[in-house]
Amino acid sequence: MSVRLSHLRVRRPSLRRWGAPVAAAAILLSGGAAVAQASSGAGHGPGHGVDEFGMTMGAVHGRSSSFTYTHGYFCDTGVAAASATGCEVGADAKVAPPGHSDPLYITVPLGFDVPMQDCPAGLVCVDHPMTMDLTRLATALAPIYKTTPEKLMPALKDFSTPGHDHLITTKAGGKAEWWDVNVIGVTDPKVYKDIQHHGSYGYVQSLLKAGNPHVLGPIPTNLYLFFAAR
Repeated sequence: MSVRLSHLRVRRPSLRRWGAPVAAAAILLSGGAAVAQASSGAGHGPGHGVDEFGMTMGAVHGRSSSFTYTHGYFCDTGVAAASATGCEVGADAKVAPPGHSDPLYITVPLGFDVPMQDCPAGLVCVDHPMTMDLTRLATALAPIYKTTPEKLMPALKDFSTPGHDHLITTKAGGKAEWWDVNVIGVTDPKVYKDIQHHGSYGYVQSLLKAGNPHVLGPIPTNLYLFFAAR
């Protein structure tokens, strides 16, 4: 296991931010994808991240929580993914890693930048995949970026993992375990700020139940992260 003094890895400037225009995404991601593919050799192959040690923050029921990571990510390669990491958004894993798991909800801003996040855009958090295949979301994302799914598809195949925040519903007794990643897309900056302020998946659920048009999800993935929440 390698020891990380910092919980973040800096991406090269060519890697695009999630909120950038799609036209720029197609250009910038072509350079960024090569970086991701070159880096993927540091892990255990597609579907498995290298074991590292580090921390991020998250929230549970309105309170801050620290996450301590000691194991690389897991992505079920039985689910088709075009990314170098073997990770994707839009389809649930067919096979989960061994042991108990709880849900991890990551909120992602769509079409705008957020200055302060648990995992900021342009950086890769410890034991997170560098890229993910988002092609299953092309139809849903196209209207947000005012383009067509066909034009958006190439940029989504090996997409830099976007900046996001973490929400959990239990600390699982502080024990290290696998967490099943689900994505919550947010299309309005004010709504995103309110979600950050509440720091609770219960609040997200209330928005979804009320039919808030700016909140999408939960969207399944084939990704699991391993950490202890305290």
